[in-house]
Amino acid sequence: MLRSVWGRPPSELTLRVADPVDRGLIRSVAWTPDPAEMAVRPCLGRDHRRVDEARRSNRLWLSPWEATLPRGAEELLPDLSTYRRTSDRQQREGTGLMMVVELDGSVAGLISLSGVQRGAMSQGMLGYWMTQEAAGRGVGALAVAMVIDLVIGELGLHRIEVNVRPENSRSLGLCRKLGLRREGLRTRYMNIAGEWADHVAFAIDAESLPAGGLVRSIWGQTVA
Repeated sequence: MLRSVWGRPPSELTLRVADPVDRGLIRSVAWTPDPAEMAVRPCLGRDHRRVDEARRSNRLWLSPWEATLPRGAEELLPDLSTYRRTSDRQQREGTGLMMVVELDGSVAGLISLSGVQRGAMSQGMLGYWMTQEAAGRGVGALAVAMVIDLVIGELGLHRIEVNVRPENSRSLGLCRKLGLRREGLRTRYMNIAGEWADHVAFAIDAESLPAGGLVRSIWGQTVA
């Protein structure tokens, strides 16, 4: 297990929310009991296998939005062991961040920060997915807001960009709920489900982050 993520102990980057439904941070749904705790924390070591199992079990739910290698590409997707080593190294070096979202200890999704640049750019690309069971209750919006508050508010990046398929109404709604700035359409931006797909670009930077962070601004509360 890594002892340092972005120069800090992983415990310092772990965010926990007790009774998130009772506090009005996420919604109750009919198909699963209300969680006693929601956690967003660095995905490290053996966590990668748990996250991979959750992703595979939600393959049909996620496949319309997943990045794919274009036809004719000669590169190969890394196996889980290689991916795990690469991800943990990037988190140790501060060039990437993988945050697993959990409801009562069960994987509910993943938020990734990739393409981190320092210096004059000081930015990263944020992506996310939630399991079908976690969908529809606001878990994704809250988790993404928590990570943005952490990365810009505490870890010091200046800008985060999010790119969303125009057909992905749930993800578009998440970006709008968080007040991310729409920056335009990126034509044939990424290969998704075997096709070059347009994406809508959203962003947020330190200047547009509300005082006290997104969670406090939108939900009127703080999390730790």
